[in-house]
This record gives sequence, C-alpha cells and structure tokens, in this order.
Amino acid sequence: MAGGYDGPVTKVELYISCTKLINTDVFSKSDPFAVLYERGRKDWIKLGKTEVIYDNLNPKFTKTFVVDYRFEEIQHFKVSLYDLDDKVNMDNLEKHDFLGEAEFKLADVVTAGKVLDKPLMKHQGSQKMGGFVHITGEEIEESKFDINMKLYANKLDKKDFFGKSDPFVEIAKAQKDGTFTVVHRSQPIMKTLDPTWNEFTMPMQKLCSGEWDRQLQFTVFDWNKSGDHELIGKATCKLRDVIKEKGGTITQLDLVNPSIKAKKGHKYHNSGILGFHHVRTISKCSFVDYLRGGCEINLIVAIDFTGSNGKPNNPNSLHYNNPYKDNEYVSAIKSVATILADYDSDQQFPAFGFGAKAAQLKGVSHCFPLNFNFNAPEVRGVQGILDAYHYTVSQVEFYGPTNFASILDKTMEYAKHPSQNDQHYQILMIITDGVITDMADTTDRIVKASNLPLSIVIVGVGGADFSAMETLDADDNPLQDRRGTRMTRDIVQFVPLRKFSTQGADFSLAQETLAEIPVQFLSYMSKRGIKPNPPVTRSFNQEQQPPYPPAGAAPYPSQQQQPPYPVPGSGAPYPAQSAPYPSQSAPYPGQPAPYPGQPAPYPSQPAPCPSQPAPY
Repeated sequence: MAGGYDGPVTKVELYISCTKLINTDVFSKSDPFAVLYERGRKDWIKLGKTEVIYDNLNPKFTKTFVVDYRFEEIQHFKVSLYDLDDKVNMDNLEKHDFLGEAEFKLADVVTAGKVLDKPLMKHQGSQKMGGFVHITGEEIEESKFDINMKLYANKLDKKDFFGKSDPFVEIAKAQKDGTFTVVHRSQPIMKTLDPTWNEFTMPMQKLCSGEWDRQLQFTVFDWNKSGDHELIGKATCKLRDVIKEKGGTITQLDLVNPSIKAKKGHKYHNSGILGFHHVRTISKCSFVDYLRGGCEINLIVAIDFTGSNGKPNNPNSLHYNNPYKDNEYVSAIKSVATILADYDSDQQFPAFGFGAKAAQLKGVSHCFPLNFNFNAPEVRGVQGILDAYHYTVSQVEFYGPTNFASILDKTMEYAKHPSQNDQHYQILMIITDGVITDMADTTDRIVKASNLPLSIVIVGVGGADFSAMETLDADDNPLQDRRGTRMTRDIVQFVPLRKFSTQGADFSLAQETLAEIPVQFLSYMSKRGIKPNPPVTRSFNQEQQPPYPPAGAAPYPSQQQQPPYPVPGSGAPYPAQSAPYPSQSAPYPGQPAPYPGQPAPYPSQPAPCPSQPAPY
C-alpha cells in the first residue's frame, strides 16, 4: 500500500496511576513520575513522561497519552516509574531512583473494561519491586463517527462533443507520503453540467483515518464507456473545513483542471463549482466499545493435510518440520493466532484438520480435531495449536481433495447468535495450499454464514495458483448461492502468504488478514441491533493464568512437566489424553470403545465433525 499502512485505527487515551509505590526518600515520600514506551521493531521507543507528583506513593497523573490501537497488531507498551532526584537533569533517567516497571499489551487495556492493574517489577520483569500501576484506556470520540455527505456541482466544463458531460465524483484521502487513496466513487449522472449525486455514509475512519485535519481530494470526471474517463477538475480541503460544528465555513470549492489552467493563465477561473449540500457527523458504537463491554472474540483453526502439501519428511513439503525455520503453516498460526488469542479469555481454541486419513478416522476426513478428541476438540493457547498441529502431521496420511464445506458446517455450529448479555464472535482461520474442489458447496455455506457472528480468514501457503480463491473474498462482487441468495455482508478475507515473503511476514500477514475484522464485526452487531454492554472489570496479573482446561482438552503447557504433544522425531509416546474421547457411543463405526472412568462429555459441545458435508 502506498505510503505505508493506513488501515483502520482507533485512538485510545491512556491514563496512568499508581498505588503502594516504594519509598526511596529518607525524610519524605517519593516524588514519582512515569515514562511510557512503545516497543518498536528493535528497541523501546519513548513516547513521553508524566508530570512529577511530590511526596506521594499513590499518584494519579494528569498527563495522558494518545496512542493508535490496531486490532490486527500486537502492540507492546511499558510504563517505568522513577523517583525524581535531579530536577536539572530531568530527562537523564539514570539520575533518578527506579521504582519499577510494567509491560502490557494495548489489547489488554482495551479488553480490561475499566482498568488494567499490573504489579511493578524490576527491569525485564525479573522480580517484584513493590507497588502497582493502573492503566485506563478511553477511546477518543473522533474514532466513533460516521460521516454523511451529499455533493453537487454547478457549471461544469462540457466534455462531450455531441452533448453535455456525464460527471461522477471521487473522494481520496491523503496518505503519509503525500499520495492519495480513493475512498469513495459516485455513480455517473448522465448528460448534465449541474449534477447532484446521491448522499452516502461511511466511517470517518475510512474517509480520513479518523483525523479531522487529514487532507481530502475531490475529483470530478466525465464518464466514458471505454473507461478512459476525462478529468473535469479537482479540489482539496480538510473534513474540519466543511463541518459546521467544528468551525467549518466552506460550502463550495472551485474545481481546477491544471492543464486548462496552464493554457488559459490568468483568464482561467475554474472548471465548475463543487458544492456540499450537507456534511453531517453520526455518532456510532465502536469495536472498542464492544470489547470493553466483555464481548469475546473466539478463534477456530482449520489446517490442510491434503496430499498436495507433500510428504512431511520431504524437505520440500509445506509441512516439513525444519528445526531452523518455521514452515508456512507454523508462520501463519503464529502471526494470526497470537493476536486473536488476546481477545479470548479462556484460551480454548477448537483446532481441526481436513483432507487426511488416520487410524483414528474412518476413511478420508474433511473435518477432524487435531487432538482426535471429537467431543472436546479445543486445545490450550497458541502453543497448544502448534503442539496439536505437529502431532497430527506425524499421525495422518495426507490425502485429499481440498474441501471446505465440512469445516464450515462445523464452524457454524459454534457461531450461535449472541444476545445482548452474552456477546461473542467467531473467527475461522483456514490455512490451505490449494484451490478448493467444492466451490459450489463452500459458496452456499459462506452465504449462509454471512448471517452469523462469523468472519473467515483464508491463508494460502505454497506456490499454487490461488486466483480462483479470490472469488470467495467478495469485496466487490457479493457471493450468491445456488438458490440465488446473496450474502448479507462480506465475511471472507483471502491472503496468499507468499505475498509477504520478502517483508516482515508475521507482522504484514496479520495486518492483511485481520484489518477487516472490526468492520465485519460491527456490520453484524448493527444488523442484529446488539449494543455494547457497559465496561466490565477484568484483572490481568502476571501471576494469574486462565483456569486449567476441562478434562479432555489439551493441557496448559506450564502446568505439566512435558509438552502435551511429543516433539516430532522424538519417538515419545503420545499421552493418554490424545485418544478419542469415546465416553458415549462412537459417532463413527470403528471408533475405539469407551475408556473406563472417563468423565462425561460436555453437553454444550458441538456434534462431531461429519466426514462428508451435510446436504445443503
């Protein structure tokens, strides 16, 4: 993208306070101040410092920090506390007593609801110093507006030889390098020099990246059937200039055609007038509002084990376990799942495979749990996904074909409609090496899923031709099922991993695949009439871990002596919990008999994966 990343950004204001700071002064209390850092690619970047509050071990700083929150990134921050000892050398932190520091992720502040509490630690989190820092984040209102606009033009230049012009207008926003990106294009109005275009509404974030003073460019063209549209004129202004409540006074702009102006010189006035019939701000609920209100974002993972990946013991295989470099499946899991994990409080992730045979399965399965536990397919955390993935590679025979329908059927069982008091949203990440062979079945299910609280991100690995997969990423042409029903909203994002092979792959892949999620989420909640709940209080503490998973789920790595899955190539036996969970009659013929003493399955768990997609 020209000019660097310019995707959806929410501005969050951070407030910092502390309690029970250690006292480093002999005859009085400490004089604390705080320094905020953000982690860059290599080092910590200082964002600024607060004021000094004298003789106070429980300071509440009035200095705040405005930062950009991006859902699709992991954003690390650090607060360091100091006791002022040298007023002359305020910026030389070595001159002051260190009171402790705390690292946090911005996602933790957003999902904490009211306040994020962190113990102050020695440098690099080695041990506690004493005291706590409390971080509160509030979304800045400018991030929460839609803009409703209606444009017209008068006295446009005539461009058609046998008639008048057929004008349409484009709006583009300035990027950081001075280039412009088109964010809106009207329909042409035929044979007129005085058009009034239909009003439109779009998020302020999309129109001008949430910035009142971002430069906007309005360009009017004469439409031609050939696609070779002819420039009539263009003009620029800031959104603030046309919003009355922001002090804006502009209602009309001169449209200028640079080439005509150069020819006519001082005799040139304009090529027409662009007018603003109205420009209104519409307050709306934001993605951050829902997160602060306790809405859960749940991840489901599906991995391709078809034969086209190549045998895993072959170094050319996409599933080859190279001890020195992550394969593309592992890279995709780490880059995307690591971000989404921050928004799932119980850290239990359903993880499935498709396109393989195994002793635990009957024939080729297009949807099976990676832990082969059909009644509890969840694994614990991102590491649990990786452990289950490596184990599955060692257990299955890669087969085919590449079908998505069964995975989508299973995912839709999880994607139950939320209520006002029980808010949740599912994200399915499919990692695949080839074009699907059940396109019609998959399309039918995506159209159906567009009515559910679900987004689908598909990551293509390897060097296959994925052009057909772009059809599923229906940004411009909504999908239709075989009955002629159109999808109600865009829910699919397809990204080929090789697109990021020469840049910070993990970072860029996550940006590309997750940037649309907040918009898709808000579209669903708006259609359902579900509003954000009041902020909830969640405590995040370095000593806390989410509760231990229920019986049958993959163990939490830090609570056992060995990993839940054997390291590939170690020859270690797979622990007992890997066996299918057959405490009730087996859903597939030939599944092992029940193990004595196994706990009963959770009745709320979705039914076992079908080996074939259900009739649509």
